[in-house]
Amino acid sequence: MLTAEVASFDIAAAAGWYSAVAGLLAGFALLAVLLPLDHDTRDDDAEAAGASGVIVFTSAFFSLLILAFSYAILSGRSNGPVAAHEQQLNGAAFGLASLLLLLGLREVLRLYGTNRSIMQPAQNLVARTTALWGPMIVVALQFSNTLDTEALREGGHLRLEWPFSTGIRINVVVSIVAIILIVLVPLVGRNRHVAATTTAVIGRVTLGFTVVVTLWCALVVPLLPSDFVLGAVLEHVTLAVAAVAAVVYSWAAWMTR
Repeated sequence: MLTAEVASFDIAAAAGWYSAVAGLLAGFALLAVLLPLDHDTRDDDAEAAGASGVIVFTSAFFSLLILAFSYAILSGRSNGPVAAHEQQLNGAAFGLASLLLLLGLREVLRLYGTNRSIMQPAQNLVARTTALWGPMIVVALQFSNTLDTEALREGGHLRLEWPFSTGIRINVVVSIVAIILIVLVPLVGRNRHVAATTTAVIGRVTLGFTVVVTLWCALVVPLLPSDFVLGAVLEHVTLAVAAVAAVVYSWAAWMTR
């Protein structure tokens, strides 16, 4: 029988580092918002695509700023059901907000500067990272977070044995399906494109997702029974929500490349 043990995870210590990183990235996003104040761009794309890039960076700034405060508060809590659920949801929001920086960078490489044509290879790399590799990493990290929740439910340590439990198998299936859907993005959406202004919609939706996560964790989760917060049902639903968000983000980012 194949066995493995998942080590305990210090949520508070990790949240402190996440808060610092989120604050640093928020500073970069704020700096990027100032780029359009002095740049060289074509008149025909400045109004639409240029404005979309500003909205993306602004959405990233507010999202990361909110998450910096959320993680700072989480760093003061001890490991428990509420902390485990909050770090799982915050992880999804943090991943998508970080990808907004790459989405904004793609717009910068496409629009700004007199030598924008030589940046085409870098633009293609950023586009693939934003639409493919980034969302895959978000899904994978969310699956890892579910193992931390499973370990907390088992008293702090999780011993994995093959065949895995039903709960872990469900999480594996959700994660694999999400990754497969992301892999299919360049195949199915190869010749499909949407308006450049859709990039701004991605930014707004990601900011809205971050706000909803913060309100849910601050107002609703503390009032729920501990058994329900730490239960398998909410764990699976949370992973499914994060997976759907990553897949939708991936498809939308690819269509606006």
